[in-house]
Amino acid sequence: MLARLKAKSQTTLVYAPFGDSLSVGLFADSKTSRFTTLFADQLHRLTDKTVTEEGIAEVGKTATNLGVPALPALIAQHPDLITIEFGTNDAVGGATPTALADYRQALTTIVATLQKQTTAELILMTTWSPNHGPYAAADLQFDAVVKQIGQTYHVPVADLATIWQNHDDVTGPAGTAITDFAGNGPRDTFHPNQRGHDQIAALLKKTLEE
Repeated sequence: MLARLKAKSQTTLVYAPFGDSLSVGLFADSKTSRFTTLFADQLHRLTDKTVTEEGIAEVGKTATNLGVPALPALIAQHPDLITIEFGTNDAVGGATPTALADYRQALTTIVATLQKQTTAELILMTTWSPNHGPYAAADLQFDAVVKQIGQTYHVPVADLATIWQNHDDVTGPAGTAITDFAGNGPRDTFHPNQRGHDQIAALLKKTLEE
């Protein structure tokens, strides 16, 4: 994947993170140190090209209520690389057969449409949870769907469970006010903290290089 991005004739690459509050940047220390911006910086260093960070991400959204409807707007950005990060909010209601089926359908639509209508490289991302979080068991069932779709469509998967499972230091502590995310309240014990964002960016870099 990295070789293909390096080989592109243009001098500028568009990186488009597509997702929910994680891709917005909650709760890194700042917007410049969220995983998407760290990854864009790494992409610049690895390809020696200018990288523009665009994308579409909104707090609290799912593959169904943002991912599918926002596809035309995302495609209009002419992205070269897209990270697809939905599922964390999709799993909040539990891993019911209906919820899993809806998620599978939406994520399949997202991947198939982007493969058909863009030349972008794609990376799928699994769900986020705090260690022993309230939705962790459901999250892993949604992650299985991500991995199946990745296999079917030959899209690499960055498995965030390798970061949050058995690691209490990638979330919290709650209560810190972060200027860049003031509108979203103080840091909580759910979203990745700066260490979490650093590790997500590192995992994406590893996925890009594989």
